[in-house]
Amino acid sequence: MVDESGCSTDYVKMPVSRLDKGEMGALLARAGAGKTAVLTHLGLGYLLDRQPVLHVCVDVVPEKVKLWYNELLRDIFSTAAPQSNLADLQHAVEPLRFIMSFLNQTFSPEKLETGIDNLRSQAGFEPAVIILDGLDFGRERALIEKLAELARKLSTPVWVSARSHRHIPDVNDRGVPYPIDAMDDLFSSIFILEAEDAGIRLKALKEKGSYNPVATDFFLDPITFLPRK
Repeated sequence: MVDESGCSTDYVKMPVSRLDKGEMGALLARAGAGKTAVLTHLGLGYLLDRQPVLHVCVDVVPEKVKLWYNELLRDIFSTAAPQSNLADLQHAVEPLRFIMSFLNQTFSPEKLETGIDNLRSQAGFEPAVIILDGLDFGRERALIEKLAELARKLSTPVWVSARSHRHIPDVNDRGVPYPIDAMDDLFSSIFILEAEDAGIRLKALKEKGSYNPVATDFFLDPITFLPRK
């Protein structure tokens, strides 16, 4: 169903605990596994609660990110609220979402902070969560440390995507793989996407500061990336 704001109240959100203010979370997966779709669903969870989302994309044009949001809203429309009006959903969330784009070689936490300051002063936009998708940071711990400092300074949760590689099998003794095996302490929560016959497994490697939490594996539909009921 849809409430008076046009937002779906039946949306099946990602089975991921929300980060606290100033915390960082990471979503690991190989190329093409669905990182952007899952991060977009995390963003939609905030939007449908009428909380503003800053979606930062690297080496992706904003129109492609908008398309992701629109496609996933269609999935919500067709599965969670078939009697609702998709246009109402889009109209309700559009003012709450801002997409900021960088080229990989031009991104820096300092430039991100400047962009956020401009949004706050010029548009009164204060994000409840920041999603950073597509940044190829390898094992550059110093960069992630600056992002963690920025999250704490802004008192805003930050989700980042991290690309794992088949040819780099490095895993630390806590079960966290490359590229964040040497910086997992900077993240409150770490999830990994794995393609299996039963669907896409979303597995918690660390959640709310605890490694390998019990009973936190979920399967996502490989088309919609919505959690299977």
